[in-house]
Amino acid sequence: MKKVLLLVLILLMFLSGCSIFKEKEVSLTKVSVNSDGSIHVEGKGRAFENTIALKVLDENDFLLYEGSSTTDAKDIGQFGNFKEDIRLNVFPQTDKIKVIAYIVSPKDGTITNKDEKIVNYDLPYKTVLVFYGNTKKNPEMLDCTKVFPVERRVASNSQNPPMDTMKVFLLGPTKKEEIEGYVMSTPKNLTINKIEKIANNKVQIDFGKELLDVGGSCRVGAIRAEITQTLQQFYPGYEVIISANGNTEEVLQP
Repeated sequence: MKKVLLLVLILLMFLSGCSIFKEKEVSLTKVSVNSDGSIHVEGKGRAFENTIALKVLDENDFLLYEGSSTTDAKDIGQFGNFKEDIRLNVFPQTDKIKVIAYIVSPKDGTITNKDEKIVNYDLPYKTVLVFYGNTKKNPEMLDCTKVFPVERRVASNSQNPPMDTMKVFLLGPTKKEEIEGYVMSTPKNLTINKIEKIANNKVQIDFGKELLDVGGSCRVGAIRAEITQTLQQFYPGYEVIISANGNTEEVLQP
């Protein structure tokens, strides 16, 4: 009798559309780290225009990648498979990373469904320094140009350590470091066009136009100090020239 009742209950749940019988709108079936540091992602989903959004974060919640993949669904409203090899924008700063696949509502941009997996990221790395201000080590920030180093990771086989370090620098302090007083004056939304040596022991780092909108004498001094000292570990004794889309005259004016 109990078995009959259980079968009836299961049947009723099925007929009522209970979620345990529904296929997830998006799911990650495989996530792995390739030997070149990219992330292999496979999954299945059903979404508007067959578009599955993807994010990769480390355990500091640093955003390492944001993009999308397209499923091979044959028609609207059908499930399809997706597969991507993701090249991270920044080297992870922790031993584990989180890959998130999600669906964004075309109506209001909210996330309606998601799936995530955590995997080990055990590729070899080397330690570099980035420099930020600190409200505890420099109380009241009386000297705006005073900055302090913290350690970061870049790939041990990096082909451009200065560029990779500056990308990590722009992620800003970790939450733990913020509690310890570390602050970044440099805007996080900057793009880096290039870093190159120029004549007479000078090195130029060229950002996007966003840096032209930054002002205030104290903040400008702090930004120059953060960028300069982070970059000078690779170019000791060099003068660091900061520009925005090649403009050195109008950038970082008080």
